[in-house]
Amino acid sequence: MARRGLGRGLSALISAGDNVGGLRFEEVPVSAIRPNARQPRRNFSDASIKELAASIREVGILQPLVIRSTETGFELIAGERRLRAAKEAGLDRIPVLIRQAAESESMEMALVENLQREDLNPLETASAYQALMEGFGLTKDQLAHRLGKSRAAVTNTLRLTRLPKSIQELVLAEKLSEGHARALLGLESEEHMLRVARRVQAEKLSVRKTEELVREELAEPRAAPEVEETRDEQEVADEYGAAARRVQEVLALPTRVRASRKGGKIEIRFRQKEELEALVALLTANSAGE
Repeated sequence: MARRGLGRGLSALISAGDNVGGLRFEEVPVSAIRPNARQPRRNFSDASIKELAASIREVGILQPLVIRSTETGFELIAGERRLRAAKEAGLDRIPVLIRQAAESESMEMALVENLQREDLNPLETASAYQALMEGFGLTKDQLAHRLGKSRAAVTNTLRLTRLPKSIQELVLAEKLSEGHARALLGLESEEHMLRVARRVQAEKLSVRKTEELVREELAEPRAAPEVEETRDEQEVADEYGAAARRVQEVLALPTRVRASRKGGKIEIRFRQKEELEALVALLTANSAGE
């Protein structure tokens, strides 16, 4: 006889057809539920699924999945780990709460439910943020409010979507942390990012040290290709490098001093609006007091 999917504790309290928090409780065939295409989680540990399956064989599923009914069957809203583990455990039927939800509502609930968990990796979180903003036309402020997070936290996580694939793979493999990866975004090319990432790994640099290294890399003047520098040109480059480092120490922003045909120019890179506002306030402080 097939095992029931419902945990013994819940089975004594809830019957098929009952309402739980406005949702209808049922037991449905495992094969009738299809995963949610908007599921932000991409990595599922085989070991953790097998461990959960073993628990399900012993005590059943203690927390019903949340699904919605569609014309072609049931679509999962929340509980993909439980669904995978139920299949692993060989269950025929599984306890669910059926919610009446349109496709857009299902997408939002699936994303938000997963974001409330602690074990999404940073790139999965960033992808979910992006999907919520694009799918519902949310601003960063609105998204932060819905998730109960600061705008700065949301902005920093979203920046990870700009990483090249090679750097994202290092984050997924846990060879680089979220903080290390964000620091690398200050560099201009994927090749440069990879070169610095290899040094970060080899020297086991902290996030703070990585940020300092990126600033140094940006400040370091680059020789024109296939042009041998004279002694005077090298002295000028050293001067510009020293000047860039002094400005960086004051502003705490990546700075580069470069030569041009007539004099030179200073490049100051900022990542957020708040950094720009602080820079403008600092540069205009004297004139404001006159």
